Amino acid sequence: MAKKDEKLLGVTKVPVKGIRICFDTSQNERGKLAENYTTFKELVEKIGYIAESNLEFPITFRQLSHYDIVFFACPDRSKIRDFEVKELTRYVKCGGGLVVLASSGGDKGRMTNLNDLCSKFGIKFNNDQVFDDQHNYGIRNLAISTSFEDHPITEGLELVIIPSSCSLLVSNKAKGIIFSDEDAEPQNTPVIAISEHGFGRVVVVGSYDTFRDGIRAGIQVIQHRMMLENLLRWIVNDKPLAQILFALSLLKMRIKKAAKKAPPLYSSTLPTTKGRVSPEALLDQIITNLEQVRSVGAKLEDINVHLVEVAMTIKKLNEKLTSAEDLRDELKNIRKDLVISALDKKLNSLDKKFSTFSKKIEKSLDKISKNLEKA
Repeated sequence: MAKKDEKLLGVTKVPVKGIRICFDTSQNERGKLAENYTTFKELVEKIGYIAESNLEFPITFRQLSHYDIVFFACPDRSKIRDFEVKELTRYVKCGGGLVVLASSGGDKGRMTNLNDLCSKFGIKFNNDQVFDDQHNYGIRNLAISTSFEDHPITEGLELVIIPSSCSLLVSNKAKGIIFSDEDAEPQNTPVIAISEHGFGRVVVVGSYDTFRDGIRAGIQVIQHRMMLENLLRWIVNDKPLAQILFALSLLKMRIKKAAKKAPPLYSSTLPTTKGRVSPEALLDQIITNLEQVRSVGAKLEDINVHLVEVAMTIKKLNEKLTSAEDLRDELKNIRKDLVISALDKKLNSLDKKFSTFSKKIEKSLDKISKNLEKA
């Protein structure tokens, strides 16, 4: 019997079964699944994700490897250790998904060091807060944004509220996808950004309130729920391939460790293994091949986007051509009208000349007649 599709916001989607989301609890986060992210948990579990809070100090690659997406929902007065930053970077490179949410003031406001982590992916939090006196949700620190980049996360969105958010600094490694409006302060600045690192994906959000319970501009905003679903789906878009790569990376790591600990399998007097392929080299080749497959897929997607753009350009040119043909027909009609008008003028001129000539003839005939009478 076929499985029923789940619905979120009335939109039918194929369930995302088995994707595991973990909320970190080691950094004194303000966003907690069991307290102020309960609606978040209900929504994501409704469409098949598994959400839990289970990361403990210290954060290790081994802990992270149990999850597909890891959330840091606004750490407060806590700092990630250098070796934990390395473990998280390695996790993303091997195919993990990372979502980092902050608040107004960025690192300085919350006394954290999230920039040490996010800068590895080309994104930093600014020490500021986004205000908008013109377009807001009742108060100036609930700025409304309608400035989006074309991206799967922003698909279908009409607006996003930016509640108590800091702005972001984005380098070439990353890309801003949602920005403050022109009349905001600071203006036209990223508030949500994305990055791809190795086989993994990262989303950085200036405000954890965006998906929080119990506030006006939080998770109850329909547009925010749509964005959440888009965000999660983008992170795990090609998860089957990422999971294979992740497993291969773990296997490669274990082979390296085993090779270091294992005693020699043969002495120098035994035949050499020249020409044989080691398991590690074979895994490297498999990983390289899969990476190439993923790269080809990305290129095909780019080609598809380009073809759509070309089709739109052709459509516009066709519209312009139709307009040009209409204009040409109008010019022909005008030309005809001008020719007729010119002929009318010439006929009128000839008529006048003929009248003048007739009058002259009449006068001449009168004179001749009078002269004949006198004679």
